[in-house]
Amino acid sequence: MMPNVAVLPTPLARAAAAAANPRNRDTCGIYDIAGRLGQAARRPAYLCRTIDALIEARGFPEPFPLLKGAKLSTAAHADSRWSRAAVDAWFDNALPPSARGLVDKVERQAVSSRLSANLHDLFPAERVA
Repeated sequence: MMPNVAVLPTPLARAAAAAANPRNRDTCGIYDIAGRLGQAARRPAYLCRTIDALIEARGFPEPFPLLKGAKLSTAAHADSRWSRAAVDAWFDNALPPSARGLVDKVERQAVSSRLSANLHDLFPAERVA
């Protein structure tokens, strides 16, 4: 046992803590966005540069302002938070209409599957002796 060792929070640990905070349920962070971009394994600096490029070139929503030094910043940072509704709308509009229908179908199937699993957990089949 090493009593003098401090465990420093990693960006992923901070992101997990932010996601678990009930005040943040209507927001998302860089890892939520990275997952939707298929880039979840990337480092925070890469993710922030990618998101900043999307903001500049593709109209991606800006994050809520963060105080960095003495100035408010709307650039992407590891601790930045976005409106989940604005991010969802951007991703929905970025998909062609045929893909939107496919995403809706997959989401309905996923919800149905979760409901079925929950139903099975609540009412397990009776065992026949």
